[in-house]
Amino acid sequence: MPIGAQDHLDSLYARQRLLSAEATSLEAERDTLEHHSNRHYILQVEIAALRVEATRISARIADIIERDLQR
Repeated sequence: MPIGAQDHLDSLYARQRLLSAEATSLEAERDTLEHHSNRHYILQVEIAALRVEATRISARIADIIERDLQR
C-alpha cells in the first residue's frame, strides 16, 4: 500500500474515532435527560447523524482496503 494511501486511511480512522467518541459522549448526556424533553430529541438526532457519518467512513475505509487488496 502506498504511503499516501496509508496517511489517507489514518485520517479516515481518526475521523471515524472522533465521530464515534462524540456520539458516545452525547449518548451519556442524553441518558441523563427525561425521554420526552426537547433536548433529548435533539441529542437523538445528533447521535443518529454522527453514527451515520461514522458508518459512511467505515464503508470508505473498507472500499480502500478492498481496492488495495485487489492490486
